[in-house]
Amino acid sequence: MNQLATVLDISKPIDRLFTAGRNLFLAGVGAVAEVSEGGMEMFDRLVERGKPFEDKQKQRVEAVVERASQTVRGANQLLQDTVEFESRGVLKRLNVMTREDVKILSARIATLSKKVDEVVERRQAATMGVIEIVSPEGEAAAIVIPQTATAAASAKKASKPRQRKTTKKG
Repeated sequence: MNQLATVLDISKPIDRLFTAGRNLFLAGVGAVAEVSEGGMEMFDRLVERGKPFEDKQKQRVEAVVERASQTVRGANQLLQDTVEFESRGVLKRLNVMTREDVKILSARIATLSKKVDEVVERRQAATMGVIEIVSPEGEAAAIVIPQTATAAASAKKASKPRQRKTTKKG
């Protein structure tokens, strides 16, 4: 037996209490020693067991973030479509032209401009050589139509009186 056991008499209640307290103390110290020796091993085991859990949680968070992003994109598109639809309605009620109206009108103007240009070209071709004399007030004073050589010759013929042929009878 050890020295302490020789000093203590286990048959006495106080000594039994002291012995139980001492054993409890020693058990606590042993637990601390066990934890300190196996603590790092246990820590490493806990880390390894936590890694798969972390990966699963990360995947779940990413899935939630992706769903939230899709929902936000969908809501954004819905908002844009609604604003566009409503703004078209407001513009129509106010009789303001929309982008499509401007495109149609631009196409019509281009067609009309082309037709006007064609008419102007035809008029210019028809009045080629015509000279208009304009007064200082901006009014037409006279229109001179120069004649070409062939037109002048045919005009001369037309202006000469016809001579009758006379025959001598004999």
